[in-house]
Amino acid sequence: MTRKSETYNSEPFGSPKRKEHGGSLIGTILFIILLALTMSLSVALFIAYLTPHVAPSTFGSLTIVGIFAPILYIGVAICLLMWIVMGRWRIAGCVALMLIPGLFRFTDFYNVELHRYVEQKPSRNSFTLMSYNVRGFRNDSSNRAVDGYVEYFSGADVADIVCFQEYALDMPCVERIDSLFKARYSKVYLEDVVETGDVVLRTYSRYPIIASGAISGEGRGTSQWVDIVIKNDTLRIFNNHLYTMNISSEDSSDIEQGRILQDGERMRSIVERIAKNSSVRADFVDTLSMVIDNTPYRRVICGDFNDTPMSYVYSALKQNHVDAFEECGRGYGYTFRPMYGTLRIDYILHSPELETESYVAGDDVLLSDHLPISARIKILPRGAK
Repeated sequence: MTRKSETYNSEPFGSPKRKEHGGSLIGTILFIILLALTMSLSVALFIAYLTPHVAPSTFGSLTIVGIFAPILYIGVAICLLMWIVMGRWRIAGCVALMLIPGLFRFTDFYNVELHRYVEQKPSRNSFTLMSYNVRGFRNDSSNRAVDGYVEYFSGADVADIVCFQEYALDMPCVERIDSLFKARYSKVYLEDVVETGDVVLRTYSRYPIIASGAISGEGRGTSQWVDIVIKNDTLRIFNNHLYTMNISSEDSSDIEQGRILQDGERMRSIVERIAKNSSVRADFVDTLSMVIDNTPYRRVICGDFNDTPMSYVYSALKQNHVDAFEECGRGYGYTFRPMYGTLRIDYILHSPELETESYVAGDDVLLSDHLPISARIKILPRGAK
């Protein structure tokens, strides 16, 4: 009798299923695409990390990358999650390292301090300050909007010190703004510095202004300083409007709608303008910083910087100062309404010997393309910090 031969498979559960070549190819393509995307975003984010520390004249057009830092950070974070889901732990670890430096800049853009929602009673040694670029008192349609500003300031609590940028003296009926502040303050003090033509920086104060001056950038920006006596102490307030980004409302609209991607020449023009104007602002800020450093008083630096927190300009002005938004802001800190409200370019900074008690951006005020920003600042006893 012939014995049948039996063959046993060495695999524990039989022969493994053959992988389909189509699935393997698709998987490889997706892997390469994700890897390329991760590397591109990571390189861009690394450049964004460098922008605050390198003068735009050295960095050239790459300074524009800092504007998109929050978007780049989110993009890299999404890539990290995808690598984790895929179980690619080594790649995920490298991507995670790229995100770590951004954690130290998180509060430049977003503040989650929930305990700040509780309204605190103002301190006796505190004052309020507002900074507002009013765009020549024109609305989104470039029509005169003085009536809207009068209505807004009539119904709001007027700050003790109000710093305006782009205050148009030749706008019809603009004297109503002046009359309003004179009526709201028991006595009003004000100083003007010409930006260009009939457009000025204007500072209103209910406290005495004992000295004032200007730092003119000769087309590179304008800064006004006023020495104000507040509760037996003298503070120097710097009201600034730095050189424009030179991005028109039409540019902003086309960028928001993605139409700019269809016009390579125009996109190149916008990038070159932003880079050039960033260098102009940086040159002026180097001079302004020297004046600020030699100030004999504690100080507040506010206004429209036309640059984001990931910029050389912000980094230079914030040095040895405190950002009121970082101390008491809430949520995403944008101050510029176009570009989907992604840019924070208006600031209130102050000496560390002062303390921010509250900060708010008027995101419901739709008069200018900028939001009004306000802070309550406490004057600490000398030597307290």
